Amino acid sequence: MITNYTLDNLNEAQRDAVCSLSLNSLVIAGAGSGKTRVLIQRILWLIEDNNFSPFSILAVTFTNKAAKEIKSRLSESLDTNIESMWVGTFHGICYRILRTNFKEVDLPKNFQIIDSDDQVRIIKRIMKDNEIENSQIIPKQVAWYINKKKDQSIRSDKVSDDDFLSIQYNKIYKIYEEYCNSSGLVDFGEIILRTLELLQKNKEKRKYYNNLFRSILIDEFQDTNTIQYQLIKFLAGNSSSIFAVGDDDQSIYGWRGAKVENIKKLQKDFEDIEVFRLEQNYRSTGNILEAANNIILNNDSRMGKNLWTEDKSGDLIKIFSASDEIEEANFVIDTLQNFVSEDYSKNEVAILYRSNAQSRIFEEKLIANGIPYRIYGGFRFFERAEIKDVIAYMRLAVTNSDNNSFERIVNNPPRGIGEKTKNILRGITKEKNKPLYESAKEAIENSLVPNKAMQSLIEFLNIIETISSILQKDELPHQISEIIKITGIKSVYEKSKSEQSRSKLENLDELVSAAHEFVNVDLEENETIIDAFLTHTSLESGEGQGNEWDDCIQLMTLHSSKGLEFPIVFLVGLEENLFPSRMSIEEDNLEEERRLCYVGITRARKKLYISHAQIRRQYGTDNYCMPSRFLNEIPENVIEEIGHKSKMFFKKNGVFQENDHKGLSLTGKRVIHKKFGEGIVTAVEGRDANTRVQVSFDDVGTKWLILAISNLEIL
Repeated sequence: MITNYTLDNLNEAQRDAVCSLSLNSLVIAGAGSGKTRVLIQRILWLIEDNNFSPFSILAVTFTNKAAKEIKSRLSESLDTNIESMWVGTFHGICYRILRTNFKEVDLPKNFQIIDSDDQVRIIKRIMKDNEIENSQIIPKQVAWYINKKKDQSIRSDKVSDDDFLSIQYNKIYKIYEEYCNSSGLVDFGEIILRTLELLQKNKEKRKYYNNLFRSILIDEFQDTNTIQYQLIKFLAGNSSSIFAVGDDDQSIYGWRGAKVENIKKLQKDFEDIEVFRLEQNYRSTGNILEAANNIILNNDSRMGKNLWTEDKSGDLIKIFSASDEIEEANFVIDTLQNFVSEDYSKNEVAILYRSNAQSRIFEEKLIANGIPYRIYGGFRFFERAEIKDVIAYMRLAVTNSDNNSFERIVNNPPRGIGEKTKNILRGITKEKNKPLYESAKEAIENSLVPNKAMQSLIEFLNIIETISSILQKDELPHQISEIIKITGIKSVYEKSKSEQSRSKLENLDELVSAAHEFVNVDLEENETIIDAFLTHTSLESGEGQGNEWDDCIQLMTLHSSKGLEFPIVFLVGLEENLFPSRMSIEEDNLEEERRLCYVGITRARKKLYISHAQIRRQYGTDNYCMPSRFLNEIPENVIEEIGHKSKMFFKKNGVFQENDHKGLSLTGKRVIHKKFGEGIVTAVEGRDANTRVQVSFDDVGTKWLILAISNLEIL
């Protein structure tokens, strides 16, 4: 059956794992250690050397991309049709089981899968039909609640939460379950939950699959959640062998339910399990690996491994200290342009960041320099829904005739203006050839819509009038900040604790920061600053982003970068409260943040640049930033500091280096700052890394600065 099979291309550790005779195996595979190769060779070894049928092997992946890659490589080695092999994602495998057993799980033969958008629409309909109207109950948040419960194998009748919101959410969950059941619909969470329930309740079917799957292989095991782990246990039973491949140091999805503890749990729950470590790296240079190894050593709860390579040490890691985020972006763009003009293509360069909001400044610089780019796994900044919502409010306030903006925001956030009311307004607009905004006024004046909708329309028009007034005064950053507040857009996301909502809030804050760059912008004749800003948002949302197949710079969050690699990586924004994030510090979740840093560093093959800013505009204000603690964990022998150096940026023997200004009396001294100009030091407090100075600047008033990173010059 095998046409192309050999173990000769494996190193000793890989070969030991592939050819393990233990009933169960756990392979701790470091970044770039060839885990996919090992998984595929294990399948081929089972077929060739152990006479396993290809159809008695179950291989579970986390992405369709990974499943396709495994199938493609298997098809090159097997002389049989592999389409019916059990290779796929958790959802794909479970969907296949449900299709075969639709009667046993009480589903119609032609049951349909609904996506997240469909799920939210159904929840909205349920809330409307059952007159559930509460500003605290947000459909997307309800969907998140339902999905979380399903990931924990909890049905609506088993929920024990007793707080007000959870009670309301669960009420909707119960109706939602009934609706989906009667309509023959399953969401993504239901696919796995119903499969698990089939195996739990039906002994005959459980026995069938236990006998069918002689070996179960799981990729990215560290990313399994509670219900996925339960599913594996039921599918395996007492007879199937388990071959789990994962890396506890790359477990970065705890926020969406992944349980890194499942790696240790596997060793307790499955007998005769042998642990293998793949430590030889085929991706990165020695210096990059030394940095990654030393950072991750600071995590306590890990299995332990040490990546190494036969390749040379390679270039030193460049750590750039920028005065602010603009200088950081300019440095990155200038540096990558040099590489692109020499020997590298654009798609070999990646810019990685902790927060989605950080992409904006890099997008603007790339567009300004005519460099195509691609946001991997996301939207360009000005195309993100929450940003487009704010811009739509501004556009409608500036131009009441903007029907497109009216349609987008009249019921966003939800205020009880449904399709029936919208159709009435559209009818008036069509009949009298007037904008929807004016049609809304006419509908109110003549009581053409239901009373409840009328009150909501009045509220909406008042918001637009208020925004129009705001846009006549104050500076642009304050205007946008006020618009975000009065529209209720921000409060919608503040009510949710999801990672997605936090990202949207960061984007809204970044929009305010973007507005600061327009305070002193040169205007065209008869152009207002509002006009300039709105034009800017339109142009930047429609330019620059390349297609998947184009040669373009890759921009992505650190979470999106997992599984990818690039010759050149720029890891930006390494500052306390940004990376690690403020939330991770407050919630004592630094170990996952450190794993995220480890993932980012190990994406780089040849060249790694790490940058941080001394001043970063966040939440509409300038913040003075301390370099990330992760920088202190990188050995000095593998780095080269460039940019605005400070002796206090790095630790030696666990303590900060002495302050350059120690013992120097600064009070009363006249100083100059690159951004704020000249001023007089009026107070000094703290010592060493915590030394702060108060400066009364001639032009911008009094500010407190961290002495180590402020780059003050004494005149």
